[in-house]
Amino acid sequence: MKEAEIPGHFDGRGRVEFSLSGLEAGQSDTITAIAFEFGYDLAATEVRSRSTMRLVFVRNDSPTARQRASGTHDRLRVGGPLLMAWAIQAPGPGQAAPQTLTAVELASKRRGLAAYETNGIRGLVALVAVLSVGCLVVAWALRHGPVAAVVLAALFAVALAVLAVLIPSLTRRWYEKNRRLVDLYDQQRAGRVGPPPPPPGPVPGSPPGGFGQGG
Repeated sequence: MKEAEIPGHFDGRGRVEFSLSGLEAGQSDTITAIAFEFGYDLAATEVRSRSTMRLVFVRNDSPTARQRASGTHDRLRVGGPLLMAWAIQAPGPGQAAPQTLTAVELASKRRGLAAYETNGIRGLVALVAVLSVGCLVVAWALRHGPVAAVVLAALFAVALAVLAVLIPSLTRRWYEKNRRLVDLYDQQRAGRVGPPPPPPGPVPGSPPGGFGQGG
């Protein structure tokens, strides 16, 4: 599917579906980004086979989404870009400069967040745990064979077991970080959050360095 053909699907109808196969699956983030610009939300992602997936979008009728869609049409009408990059000042210490994210990168984060919120990580943890047990079974089966093979299988089993334990905390940390970025982006797009404040300057009347000397 050509990228120029994608906006035509978001013509105001209540539901839009895309069936992607082969290399078209690589367009999923771009389609999600364009849908967001036209006021649509990703409602479902269905992986039907290794090479086929279906994306379902529904029109968001909130004032914010309708305003965003109207702004997109106005921007395109005057020859502006469909997808843009945005500078986001992430909260927290140590953030020296705003983080620049493209619309497609943000769409990828939205899809990941939606998958986490819908499916959780129990399936992933269970899969890693099963693989760990499988490596232990292999190590046991090879116990009379080459020592190197037994040690390697046992190391894989331990590594996968540790990973299964760490996945919940690592995934939660990833989720919270990206949830903040996406929410802050949405607030900036809606005009509810202004640009980050400038760094504080020197206090008037104070000597160079910003601190006075005690007398």
